[in-house]
Amino acid sequence: MASGEEIDVNETEEATARAAPAPPSVEGSGTTVEEATAQALAQLGAEPHEVVVEVVSRGGARPVPGEHLSSSPAQVRVSRIDEHTVRGRELLVALLEQMEIPARVTVRRGTSPRAGETEAPLILEVSGDDLGLLIGWRGETLRALQTTVNLMMGDEQADGQGRRLILDVERYRARREEQVRELAQRLADRVKSSGERYTLDPMHAYERRIIHLTLQDDPGVRTESSGHEPARRVVIHPTGPAQGGIPDRGRGRW
Repeated sequence: MASGEEIDVNETEEATARAAPAPPSVEGSGTTVEEATAQALAQLGAEPHEVVVEVVSRGGARPVPGEHLSSSPAQVRVSRIDEHTVRGRELLVALLEQMEIPARVTVRRGTSPRAGETEAPLILEVSGDDLGLLIGWRGETLRALQTTVNLMMGDEQADGQGRRLILDVERYRARREEQVRELAQRLADRVKSSGERYTLDPMHAYERRIIHLTLQDDPGVRTESSGHEPARRVVIHPTGPAQGGIPDRGRGRW
């Protein structure tokens, strides 16, 4: 290992959000997702733009009129959007208007909690036509836009602490996270098979964190981050002898 390298075991790169009470939520059911959502909105006493809707179940096929066939109802969970997220969405909408980029900004729930949280974070989702310019090469422009919005919100602090908004464009981040999770599982299998450590190419902080979280419960491997930004990378180590198979040497790429 080169001198001066820094290694952090079980690195968590995302800033820990300030503790805040969870917004109220209700569940609704109906023959369709739309009907279930309308029922939940009525219970919550909220308008569609004030909530985030999570589809629990889309239900079964609707019965044919005149036939006595039962079907499972659609179910949704509707939660109020906290004031912080509302303000961030309004700011992002105004910013896109100034940039003369026609797009729609909605709010969705992420797939996994961040460090120190029990609930997946809310994500500001930008959708529209020809938004590749907002994503950039490997998401560089998207990350810059997210940083800009957080700076304008006063939430991007020098020490990396503070509550931060998460942005996505046409679900690019969601697809990228899934790719990184699949990469982590594939490389973990190779490490366990070969009994040799595997060093990935440099990755962004949030991608390294996905690797750590994906493999943290796998007893056959352990992960650590090595080096300095922007060349910081994840190393996957075996925790036992080789389990057999042909090792795949080299660095992790995609």
